[in-house]
Order: sequence, then structure tokens, then C-alpha cells
Amino acid sequence: MNPGTSALPDTACPQPSEPRWYVCHTKPRQEARAVENLDRQGYLIWLPQMPAWQRRKTVLIPMFPRYLFLRPAHEQQSIAPVRSTLGVLGLVRFGVEAATVRECTLNELRGIEATLREAEFESYAPFKAGDRVRVMAGPFKGLEGLVSRIAEERVSVLMTLLGREREIELPAADLGVG
Repeated sequence: MNPGTSALPDTACPQPSEPRWYVCHTKPRQEARAVENLDRQGYLIWLPQMPAWQRRKTVLIPMFPRYLFLRPAHEQQSIAPVRSTLGVLGLVRFGVEAATVRECTLNELRGIEATLREAEFESYAPFKAGDRVRVMAGPFKGLEGLVSRIAEERVSVLMTLLGREREIELPAADLGVG
């Protein structure tokens, strides 16, 4: 298999006239550092990201941890400095050839990224309807209940208060797995 090709024929992606994108391998959890330093050097960079729930809040995480895509800004720009850039391990290679990705393939990935970024909180929330949760902060701290609905980082929890069942809306950040 040649570098930059896949096992399946790519009929929807004709040979590009513009330069291909390179696949860059970063150091662990240093994607942002690599992006910043590569940007300073004038490369065009794309780090695909998607929302996730971490440390009790929604954050953007890399779709492909430790990988990003880059392209020289002009024909004369060398890719040689990439390997010594802070945050970068080097370019992904197949033998001596650097791995490349066609623009149309990246456009498809951009569409997937846009879909993931527009996803409802419920699709990546740490809680699902019916889960038993414990309130970790706020005025109801220590109480338990069942998740009944999830919307916009707020979770409706069915709790027994003063002998009666009530549905209380709480920030997802205030909840932990029961």
C-alpha cells in the first residue's frame, strides 16, 4: 500500500492539485502545545475535537488523541522543522515517506467533527435516564435520586424530599454516580 492511500478505492476523492496534509504525532496530552508552536512557524494546522464530560464539566478533547494534521502554508515551506517543534514527536511515516491525507478526506472528518460538536449533551453525558446518582455539591449534597431527564448540562433527578417524590433540576457537575 502506498503512503496516503487506503485499502478501499477513493473514487470520491480525485487526485488533488493542492498540497496534501501531513499526519503529525504529538507528545502525550500536548496537542495544544504542538498546535501553538506549529502555528508560530506558519503551518496550517487542524486538530479535530469533540465534546466530552471530564472533571464534572464539558470540555473539548481531541478526536484522535496525540494526532493532528498540518500542511505547509506555501510550496517552499519545509516540513523538516516539524520534528523538533515543542509538543511534537514527529510526522507519522510509512518507511521513509511521511503519511499524507487528501483534502477531501479531511473535509469528511470536518463534517463528522461538526456533527459531534453539535451533539446534545445527553449523547455524551455521564448519566442516563434511570441511573442512580448522588448529589455531591449544593443544598441537596449527600442525597440520592434517579435521573429522569437530561438537558443542556442540567439533569432532572427524582428525589424523595420530606416524604414526597420530587423532580429537581440540578447541574450535572453537582452529581456523582450513586
